[in-house]
Amino acid sequence: MDGRVKLSVAVITYNQQDTIAQTLDSILMQKGDFDIELVIGEDCSSDNTWNICHEYAERYPEIVRLLPNTQNLGIMRNFARVMQYCSGDYIGICAGDDYWCDEHKLQKQLDYFKANPDVGVVSTAGYKLLVKSNTFVPNAVAPIHPIEDGDIKKFYFSKDYNGGVYAMPLTLLIKREVLLMVDFDEFVRRGFPVEDFPMQATLSQHCKWGHINDLCVVYRVYKESATFISFEHPKYMQYYKGLADIRKYLNELYPQDACFTDQELDEQMFYKEFLLYLHQNNYDKAKRLIAEVPNSIADTIKMHQAKLFTKSWLHFMAAHYYKGFTYKRDLRRRV
Repeated sequence: MDGRVKLSVAVITYNQQDTIAQTLDSILMQKGDFDIELVIGEDCSSDNTWNICHEYAERYPEIVRLLPNTQNLGIMRNFARVMQYCSGDYIGICAGDDYWCDEHKLQKQLDYFKANPDVGVVSTAGYKLLVKSNTFVPNAVAPIHPIEDGDIKKFYFSKDYNGGVYAMPLTLLIKREVLLMVDFDEFVRRGFPVEDFPMQATLSQHCKWGHINDLCVVYRVYKESATFISFEHPKYMQYYKGLADIRKYLNELYPQDACFTDQELDEQMFYKEFLLYLHQNNYDKAKRLIAEVPNSIADTIKMHQAKLFTKSWLHFMAAHYYKGFTYKRDLRRRV
């Protein structure tokens, strides 16, 4: 290294043999006044992903660092180890099925940091690629509506929070000094199902965020991209319980900004489980669940709605078909 700024790019990948080369090429093509380090966490794929990553590590030994993969770690543990191995002054992120489409993405973000020294994270705009139709949708990657004053805390710590992340990870470049505020080991210990939500919420407490309107990234969306929010997924409830656990963790860290009480989170979990039984058209399980609702949340709006839907089998069937229609409509919008 020659004293220039060092950038690390974290890549996690699993069974992505058809896309990983494009991901890595899009990072290696970056041009600017910096040195780059590419850290790959390949998570014991069953396809040819490891071999492709190994070829890149051999071809670019001064740039590409391929971490060992003796066992499958899962998304959270794999992401945590890759982030901890990144040694750059700034860290970018790109999953193995996404890619960057602007060879000056990183330099543009560095220039933003230089012009705005109080900013700790910079995002960009990007395309959503609908894989099934091979359609590129511009300005369809979060943040679609950037917060002008850079106070992203208002996105994550508000009663208006309705899920999701402020910015897609592949758009970000993060200062190392603020990333040190994120306890990835604790994310692993608590078994969080996602890494981006708790990471960004934590970062929002420690710095301002900037944004560049240029279309710099491409985020692939498959039919299966909404896997965990799908009622058909066997880990549906586990996923949403994990999100509730993340919110409780944030409440512990930042009690002054807690925006959802444990009671409200418990209500959300009961209602998620009720919606699952409604989707499955399982009237008996739904009735039993509502009978077990704790008194502390029994008088909430959602619980009253659930009681109405289980008032009779006919009420339940009507709700089943109506909710089924809106569920399929929302899934179509995602892909």
